[in-house]
Amino acid sequence: METLRNISENWGVAVELVIIIATMYLILRRHGSQKWTRFFVVLSVLLIIITATSVIFKLKLIPLFVLVGTFFFTMSMIVVFQPELRRKLAELGSRSFFFFSEGKNKEFLENLTETIRQLGAKRYGALFAIERRIELKPHLETGIFLDAQFSSELILTIFRPKTELHDGGIILREGKVIGAGCLFPVSQREITDRSIGLRHRAGIGITEESDAIAIIVSEETGAVSIAHSGDLEHDLDLETFSQRLLDLLEVDMKETNEKKPPATAFDPPKPKSISSPSTEE
Repeated sequence: METLRNISENWGVAVELVIIIATMYLILRRHGSQKWTRFFVVLSVLLIIITATSVIFKLKLIPLFVLVGTFFFTMSMIVVFQPELRRKLAELGSRSFFFFSEGKNKEFLENLTETIRQLGAKRYGALFAIERRIELKPHLETGIFLDAQFSSELILTIFRPKTELHDGGIILREGKVIGAGCLFPVSQREITDRSIGLRHRAGIGITEESDAIAIIVSEETGAVSIAHSGDLEHDLDLETFSQRLLDLLEVDMKETNEKKPPATAFDPPKPKSISSPSTEE
């Protein structure tokens, strides 16, 4: 009887706890990652069990201990998920939390894919960052502001070896080249594949600090890679690259009967797989 009385007297606490957990879960499902969501679910289940036990048996010391432990555990997880948290906080100060770049325009992406093909064929090393919700203004200020219409001729000129801007990165916004020769942060994470050079690390680095999508073309092999959310998809063939870019930018892929560019002797060799290594930049 006493147990039932304790439950009836504290049902309001249970309702508030459920409302808070449900709200946080919906926010994480909408804007968080799977790692954050799983962590939150596990932590919520533990809190519910401990809270229910404390209420039923009128415990005092254990809830205090759990509260302190939960605080320090949460702080440690924030350190672990620091890159993701930094991206989400940056989104709050971006142009719009729900903004999606016009870079998703399918025609623009097809032109970009063709340009990537030409860069690989000529063995021109290249680095792009497609801006999404989070503005890349701090990185734009390290390069040359252009605000030019995207074209293969412009990109090939910028990344031609020995030109002034070929070592930096290009920032794309809404189908335009808004900056060239930009410096991107180099990822400090440990990468066991020693064939990953500075250009690839810079591509990973910009995606660790923002929600941008980075595209890297190897100067040595012409192989194409995509970096997003701090991860690198290495050595992609053009068909896989195009599909992954469409998927990442949430563009619906429609079947077309358009003719693919004919293969030439100058085309880069077909990569073995996504995870196969390339040579040092």
